[in-house]
Amino acid sequence: MCISITARVVQVGDMIALADFGNGEPTPALINANEEVREGDYVIVSYGMIIQKISEKEYLELLNYERQIRELSLASLSRQDK
Repeated sequence: MCISITARVVQVGDMIALADFGNGEPTPALINANEEVREGDYVIVSYGMIIQKISEKEYLELLNYERQIRELSLASLSRQDK
């Protein structure tokens, strides 16, 4: 199974970009040679590598899915504690 996370690029270097995963702490991510990445781009990061650029609409949709999964996971854990 592969875990991929959405992020917004906040700074771009030669081979490394700093990506914000929503926590306000830019994290280094390797730039895929097939993608031209710029500040402000929305991307999907997998295992520390930017694997794809996405639109803002896709980014917001994926964030919503991530929120729903987090809420369902917390609800499931809550039920297990009872």
